[in-house]
Amino acid sequence: MKQTLPDFLANGIEQLDFDGDIQLTWNEAKRTFNLELTFFAQNNLHDAIFDLTGVESDEPIVTFVDAVLIYDQNSFKPDQVANDYLACLPFAGKQGWSTAMGRAFFRYLQIVLDNGESDLLDFLNDQEVAVFELEWSPNEFEKILQQYQQESDQRLPYPE
Repeated sequence: MKQTLPDFLANGIEQLDFDGDIQLTWNEAKRTFNLELTFFAQNNLHDAIFDLTGVESDEPIVTFVDAVLIYDQNSFKPDQVANDYLACLPFAGKQGWSTAMGRAFFRYLQIVLDNGESDLLDFLNDQEVAVFELEWSPNEFEKILQQYQQESDQRLPYPE
């Protein structure tokens, strides 16, 4: 039986090495997947931290949330919501993703998560680090994708 895109995403999330939380939400009506990434870290210095909206917190545990949107390029246009996401990645309707795209996605997501955990700790423990944000480099992702495209052209279809 061929693995579908939703199954591949769920299995890939389980295999990630991440101390935070990842929630996968599948909106079948909009044909989108939302991967919400939640980081938790100890605010040992109890410094006041301001979020993007200017809300101040000095809680002992800091929570940071970002998300990746995966969408059907044939039925959803992310223009209105792209700024709300770390990354917006299309899939090709019923054809879904190539296995190369899926493998590259999880390989690069692991790098982003590792860097994010490290950068968040630096932000909380180093007074000289003023801002924390996750970084998704389309260029770095593309380099990884190119490596995997040499291996396979199998598909991870979107279920009907």
